[in-house]
Amino acid sequence: MTHRPHGIAGATRHVLANGMVALIQRNPSTPTVSVRGEVHAGSVHEEPAQGGLAAFTGAALIRGAGERSFQQIVSETEERGCSVSAGGGLHSSGFGGKALVEDLPLILTILADMLARPGFPAHEIEKLRGQFLTSLRESEQETGTQARRAARELLYPPEHPYSRLGSGTIETVQALTRDDLVRFHARYHPVGASVAVVGDVDPPAVIAALEQSLGAWAPVGTPPTLDVPSTPPLSEVRRRDVPMRGKVQSDVIWAVPGLRRNDPDYYPAMLANMILGRLGMGGRLGEHVREQQGMAYYCYSGLEADVGAGPWSAVAGVSPANVERAIAAILHEVAQFAATGPTAQELTDARDFLTGSLVLSLETNDGIAATLLAIERFGLGLDFIDRYPAIIGAVTHEQIVEVTRRYLATDGYVLATAGPPAEPGDAR
Repeated sequence: MTHRPHGIAGATRHVLANGMVALIQRNPSTPTVSVRGEVHAGSVHEEPAQGGLAAFTGAALIRGAGERSFQQIVSETEERGCSVSAGGGLHSSGFGGKALVEDLPLILTILADMLARPGFPAHEIEKLRGQFLTSLRESEQETGTQARRAARELLYPPEHPYSRLGSGTIETVQALTRDDLVRFHARYHPVGASVAVVGDVDPPAVIAALEQSLGAWAPVGTPPTLDVPSTPPLSEVRRRDVPMRGKVQSDVIWAVPGLRRNDPDYYPAMLANMILGRLGMGGRLGEHVREQQGMAYYCYSGLEADVGAGPWSAVAGVSPANVERAIAAILHEVAQFAATGPTAQELTDARDFLTGSLVLSLETNDGIAATLLAIERFGLGLDFIDRYPAIIGAVTHEQIVEVTRRYLATDGYVLATAGPPAEPGDAR
């Protein structure tokens, strides 16, 4: 079955006077407009002792900007049925808004103030800190969070930005100051930043509105780079068990260093990961470890291919008594898949799913905007959507076998578990 993706036909790319890239797509099927953008400043730019700084800074942008207080931003947008938002991520900090088309100038003005003139009021920072700490205290009690943290610390050296979670820790967030936020915000720069506007808009009018708002943000300093250090393959098994008393479930993570989004192996790896642990109820891992063996509450794989090579992992939630059996089952399925590759039907199903899911992602303004940003981020070109089915269709069985053997058929990997300590008789 062949899907023809659509949704960004006629999208245009413009460079504003300050160097920010604007991507405009007219969608006359809706009276609304979505704005999504990003600047190249994320948790990869933090110092290890300041974990959570990018996320905290991004979330604080809306807490007062330009001449508006947080309350004024909220009331002014809500009474017009609009919304604006911002937040910090791994490689970038994002911003966005939604509105009726006639209110686009309003949200662009507010977003421009948030990016260029945030106030960072001390009382709002403390309110936000309380919310962050509450969320961190909750997540620190989750077996999944503890397993993810341990897996990253095992997989990457301490100085690598991928060795820690972007949310930071209770200790690092408690220590952040207003001056820290101001200094991190100074990394924000229009050069390298991008914004996508999608809706029933007139592109020339949108460009004019962008130049008056986001385009008026004057560059200061040097744009941050997005270089992420490479990580060599592991030559040994590294394991950490995080004891969490009082829990009724254990989380297990198996992981190896993966690959970058722009790596030539990316598309074979993406299809391999889909078949191994994503299709249906979790691909082969879900079918065999969860369904057939009843070994896990959930079991799936993940491939975090971005600016840098994130983890390629298998994740399972299991009964504490089944930790070792689940690990053995995961290792068996990964090795089996690396040895034989996919069946013809699995490859067909994976191709259909990937092309079909892209079609679905382009059914909303927000989905189109997110796709345009990804295309810009990785330099894929505005014809990427038209080329995508052929790219996926050209991946062969042999390429998938080759990539899985290169990355997954290895004696070097990490194992992280988090859950109740082993009891006598447990298969641990």
